[in-house]
Amino acid sequence: MEIPHKLKEYIDNNRGSLPPITNPDEPLQLDSLGLIRLVAFLESDLGIRVEDEELMAENFATLRTLGELLATKTPAVPTGEVKRPVEEGIPTFSVKRNEP
Repeated sequence: MEIPHKLKEYIDNNRGSLPPITNPDEPLQLDSLGLIRLVAFLESDLGIRVEDEELMAENFATLRTLGELLATKTPAVPTGEVKRPVEEGIPTFSVKRNEP
């Protein structure tokens, strides 16, 4: 299990008042927003795509389980930005003002 230093640093810096993780089996203690931010970091900074079906608490419980998930991935080139998903089939409307 290889956890990139950049990822370990991100996790340690974004766990609020919790101390840095020293044991790979120690719970990460991420809330739902923390999990979404971690996934965004993985995709934008490390180029690792997390599929919807992989968004399970078990995959993000500890550094070990996160490392096991990452071991199944092939990183793409990181974009440095988070892209909004395209909302297909949702029409957009513009509002025109009636001027006198």
